[in-house]
Amino acid sequence: MSKVIAGGCLCGAIRYEIQFPEGTYPPDRITCQCTQCRKNSGALIAYFIGATTSNVTWTGNAPTEYIATPGYVRAFCNQCGSWLSWTDEKPGHVGILTGTLDEEFLQGEKGKELATTTDQVFCTGFIEGVTDIIKEGKRWEGHVGESKLLN
Repeated sequence: MSKVIAGGCLCGAIRYEIQFPEGTYPPDRITCQCTQCRKNSGALIAYFIGATTSNVTWTGNAPTEYIATPGYVRAFCNQCGSWLSWTDEKPGHVGILTGTLDEEFLQGEKGKELATTTDQVFCTGFIEGVTDIIKEGKRWEGHVGESKLLN
């Protein structure tokens, strides 16, 4: 049985649904501590849900894209500024910001499942005693599978 989760931006101008085919849920859950994610989100740690691009349906306004680094696209709402997604040059993959999910998916066991990380990236950006406290997931020096595994 497939699983559907949904979310959107703060003002509601952009909505999305992610359909996970049978056997693909729960999705990858990644945290990032790179400087760009920190500056883009305003948070010390950015949380993402991994999805296949073809399984994400956007409704309402189209997200505005911003390229901070060649090959990496960040999408946001140009009305309220909510950062919604991150993609790279690998076709077919998108990271949806976990905090943009509808509240019903972030409460109780569902929320715990979606917020418990499987991978932590750019861990060299840890702030000792503050952002290094997440115990779950593999810790990577950079991107998953493309950099040194630290644990």
